[in-house]
Amino acid sequence: MTKFLTVVGGGVLVLGLLFLLPLLSALGGAFAGWVVGWFFAETITSFLAAFGVKGLAMWQIGMALGFVGGFFKTTTVSKS
Repeated sequence: MTKFLTVVGGGVLVLGLLFLLPLLSALGGAFAGWVVGWFFAETITSFLAAFGVKGLAMWQIGMALGFVGGFFKTTTVSKS
């Protein structure tokens, strides 16, 4: 019974992390976008406006990129 609960607890922990990591990445992206916006806001927003993307703040762009990037993590598999 203890082994079963350990496996179930580990599964719940992994699922919880898989749920929380994209959200944490989004918050980190929002912060990074806010900081980058201090220096390059006009450059980046004018570049995106050329493609028709208008009306977004830098923190919103950073949050979107952080959220999407939260799903793309590297995985190393070694055959042993």
